[in-house]
Amino acid sequence: MILHQASDDKLATEFFHRDYHDRGMLKWGGFYLSDHTSALTKMHAAEQVEQAQPQQPVIEISRELAAAWHAQQPVHLQLNILDDNQVITTVDGIVAGVNEDHIVLRLANDRFRYLTLTEIRWVTWVR
Repeated sequence: MILHQASDDKLATEFFHRDYHDRGMLKWGGFYLSDHTSALTKMHAAEQVEQAQPQQPVIEISRELAAAWHAQQPVHLQLNILDDNQVITTVDGIVAGVNEDHIVLRLANDRFRYLTLTEIRWVTWVR
């Protein structure tokens, strides 16, 4: 009987060395529930979060946006708005127009976003 078990061990060892290919964590992907995947998505988004910049004075924001509008240079804005994950909202685009305390930002997909100066936390030019 001991001889029979030794041959079974040898057969199993040969199978794992020659035929079996472990896929690692890929085989566990099917066991994730939607709650798990949404939690992982939020966790990864939180890791990629841009640090909140200090609030710039409205005069400085206005000056930067006017200069970017004249130069037709893209800007990167942090808004005083939090998304669903409590992450500060950022917007990139080109200033298409300025009217008193309102600006029109042309986004990358040729859509427009209308903002007031009080909604903007911080602005910098994208170079």
